[in-house]
Amino acid sequence: MSRTARGLTFVSISAAMIFSYGLSVYGQGGEGRRGGRGGEARANRAADPSTDFVGTFRVSAEKIDPSTLPILGAWRINFDKSDPAMRTAGRFKETGTTIYTAVNGGIKTETFLYYPPKDDSYKTHFTDDGREYWFKIDGKSIYKDPQGPNGLGQTVAMWIVDRNTLSRERSTKGVIDERVLYRVSPDGKTLIWTNFTDAGKGDNGHVVWDRIQLPRR
Repeated sequence: MSRTARGLTFVSISAAMIFSYGLSVYGQGGEGRRGGRGGEARANRAADPSTDFVGTFRVSAEKIDPSTLPILGAWRINFDKSDPAMRTAGRFKETGTTIYTAVNGGIKTETFLYYPPKDDSYKTHFTDDGREYWFKIDGKSIYKDPQGPNGLGQTVAMWIVDRNTLSRERSTKGVIDERVLYRVSPDGKTLIWTNFTDAGKGDNGHVVWDRIQLPRR
C-alpha cells in the first residue's frame, strides 16, 4: 500500500471513530437509543438540581404548564425573618397570606392583608384587604393591573429563572417601576420576595413567607 493510500485509510478510520463517539455523547448511539447507560446519565443530569441552568434550557416545560412549580400553594408572612419595615408599614397583619394556584396555563395570585378576608370583593377590584391577578410565565408585559383593576394602568411581566425562582417586573403606564424576585427554598418550606424599586418610588427589602396548609376556601 502506498504512503498516500495508508494516509487516506487512517483519516477515514479516525473520522469514523470521532463520528461514532459524537453519536454516543449526544445520545444518538446504540446505548442512547436503547435507554442504556447514556440515557441513564442524561436522566440523572436532568434530575439533579445542581446542574440546572438559568433560563429556558431546563424550564421550558414549566413555562407552558407551571402546575408543578414549588411556589404553588399557600404562604403565611413571617415578620421575624422579614425586613423590619414590613411590620411597621402595616401592609400585612400577622395572618397575612398569599396563595398561588395554577390556572389555565398560568398562575393566579391572591394576596391578603389578613386571612380569611371579610368578603370576595378583592376578586373584582383592588382593596386594602386583598388583591388578585393572573399571569403567564412568558416575560410579556401584557397582564393588566397586577393589584386588581385599580385604574393605575399597571401591567406585570413574569419570567422563570429556575424551578425555584420567578422574576417579576411591574410597569405603570409603560414605565417599569418595580422588580421582585420570588425564591422558594430548596426544601420548599420558605418563600422570599426581594423587592427592587427606583429610589424614592417604593419599598426595597425582602418579605419572608412560611408554607402553610392551603386554607379552606
